[in-house]
Amino acid sequence: MDEGRLLVVCKADCTLQVLDLESGTSAGTVLASGIAPHEVVATDDGRLAYLPVYSDAPVGAPGSDGRRIDIVDLMTLERSGGFPLDFPSRPHQPGLLGDHLIVSTELDESVTVIDRRTLRVIGRWPTGGAESHTFAISVDRSLVVTANVRPGSVSIIDVPTGRLRGVVPIAEKVNRVCLDPSGRLAYTADQGSPRIAVVDTEEVERMAWIALPAIGFGTAVTADGSHLVVALRTTSEIAVVDLESGEVVHRIATPDHPQAIVLHPDGVRAYSACEVEDCVVEVDIRSGRLLRRMETGRRPDGIAWSPRPAPDDRPA
Repeated sequence: MDEGRLLVVCKADCTLQVLDLESGTSAGTVLASGIAPHEVVATDDGRLAYLPVYSDAPVGAPGSDGRRIDIVDLMTLERSGGFPLDFPSRPHQPGLLGDHLIVSTELDESVTVIDRRTLRVIGRWPTGGAESHTFAISVDRSLVVTANVRPGSVSIIDVPTGRLRGVVPIAEKVNRVCLDPSGRLAYTADQGSPRIAVVDTEEVERMAWIALPAIGFGTAVTADGSHLVVALRTTSEIAVVDLESGEVVHRIATPDHPQAIVLHPDGVRAYSACEVEDCVVEVDIRSGRLLRRMETGRRPDGIAWSPRPAPDDRPA
C-alpha cells in the first residue's frame, strides 16, 4: 500500500507542509497567498490540493475575512493558481464532490459549490446556522452535514438538490463533525461537556450521547464503522471508542492539543496535529499506541491524507 503523504496546514506560518509518511520527514512547504489557511483537501490522484485562506482570527471573532482559495501543485510543491470568492466568506474547510469543490463559507452561513474546471461558483447551499465551520461528506456523496459552532447545531444538506433537510440543536457550542460509513449517523463534540452527540440524519429525534473522559474535538469513524477516534484537547489524548458498547477502549497520550483526526486508508493508523508542540502524531487504533511524532511548522491544525502522486509523464 502507498504510505502516501500528510498535508498539514501550519496556521502561524501561513503554509502548507507536506510530510512524506514513508520517511516521516517534510517533503516541502508552500506559502499561502494570505493569512491564514486552516484546512486543506487533496485530489484523489494526489496531484493538487485546495487551500482556503480563512482569517487571522478564531471562528466568530473579529479579524480579517478571507475570500480566496489557493490551488497547490503537489508535484512541484508550489502554488499553481487560485481564485477569489466575490462575497465575504471566511472559507474554511474544503471537500471534493466529483468535479466540484465545496467549501464552508461561514460568514455567508453556507457551503459554497465551485466547478473545478471553470473555478466559478455554481451554488451556495444554506446551512440555516451561523459559524458553519466544518462539514462531513457521506461516502455515497448524497449528504453533507455541517457543525455550526456557537449555535451548537448540526445542519443536514441533501447534495443532489442542495436543499437543507434540517438543523439539529445539540448544545451551546460544538466543533467538528464526522459521519459513519452509512451516512446515517453524525458525530459532533459538545464543547461544554465531555460527550459526543450522535445524530440520526434520517430520524433526528433519535439523537443519543456517548460519554467521554474529557471534552472532545476532532472525530473520525473507522471505515468498518466499528470505532470512533476522538481528539481530547484538554487532556492531550486521543481516545478510541467502541461504537457497539459506547465504551472508551484506548486513551493514547499525545503532545499538547491534538486537533482534527485523519485516518490512514490502511484502517489501522490515525493522525492528529498537536497545535501547541508543532507536530503531528501517528497512532495505532487497534493497539492504542503512539507510533511516532513528526515535526511541523508552527501551530499545525488542519490535516489531510493524500496519495503520493505518480510521476509526471507529460512531454517536457
